[in-house]
Amino acid sequence: MKPQISEKHRKELLRFLLLKTAAVRGGVKPGELLRVRHCYQSRNAEGFRFCLYRKDILEIMQLAHVELRQEQESSLILFYHRAALAAALAMPENRLLLKRFGYSQSAGGERLLERLKHRFAQREIPHEVGVFIGYPAKDVLGFIDNLPRTPVNRGKWQVFGDAAESLSRMSLYRRVEDIAQNVLDVCEDLQTFFDRMSNINIKNRSMANG
Repeated sequence: MKPQISEKHRKELLRFLLLKTAAVRGGVKPGELLRVRHCYQSRNAEGFRFCLYRKDILEIMQLAHVELRQEQESSLILFYHRAALAAALAMPENRLLLKRFGYSQSAGGERLLERLKHRFAQREIPHEVGVFIGYPAKDVLGFIDNLPRTPVNRGKWQVFGDAAESLSRMSLYRRVEDIAQNVLDVCEDLQTFFDRMSNINIKNRSMANG
């Protein structure tokens, strides 16, 4: 008889994905681009092997997502918060940036995601994905145009120009990840973790959208 995977093993196998998407789940970050393996494996004390497959992972995560590219052993998947992503994509500076790469100015979120998926079929990582995952437009454009970088400590991405906005967003995203780690450590089941993270109250959470 095939051993059933326990809640403990689910949390262990999903821990990285849960922490990296915590700011998305809390609505302070529009999206997170992650490479998701098609099978995550672990063994219990008795030596039984447990597997979590991509289909099960995506169902367990309880987040909106789009698979941008499927490869042999893993897929590039954008997990996103619908309201936060809509707000980010409505920002004028992000609209102008996306227009540069063939995105319709009048398109809604779903059509913009379809265009992003098409762009992933054209090149390895299209740089404009940064606006979908909460980077300031100035930093995305600075990277694309190879402008002089602004040195920052513990940067989660490369910063260009005035660092204040970038550092505020980094701090916010990092705070939510820290909260998620503490919550995950004490939650006995994943649903409790999801419920708590969906209702977190982060001061100045609006910084995620500029």
